[in-house]
Amino acid sequence: MQEEIFGPVLPVYNVESAFDAIQFIRKGEKPLALYVFSNKKGDVGQILANTSSGGVCVNDTIMHLTVHSLPFGGVGSSGMGCYHGKYSFDTFTHKKSVLHKDLGCLGETLSAAKYPR
Repeated sequence: MQEEIFGPVLPVYNVESAFDAIQFIRKGEKPLALYVFSNKKGDVGQILANTSSGGVCVNDTIMHLTVHSLPFGGVGSSGMGCYHGKYSFDTFTHKKSVLHKDLGCLGETLSAAKYPR
């Protein structure tokens, strides 16, 4: 767990409580994927609300990658952005905002500050 893991290795840590799991997760870098195994909805909710990760599977592994309607990507050192389907397009598309006003609107309330004479 000192370096990023790629491959068929899945470290499994048993913890006594959701609080212990949250403390363990928050000690390290934000993970690309977080896999939580629990039948306690309250514990799962606590972990989701108090940790940050690229993606999460509850009671499963890797399957979030197969759902193309879900974004995939990391946060922090595990990567930035979201990928899969439209999320890929949005990630690599610059959304430029443009405010275009007609110069005939010089009579507006703030015109004295914006257009001094």
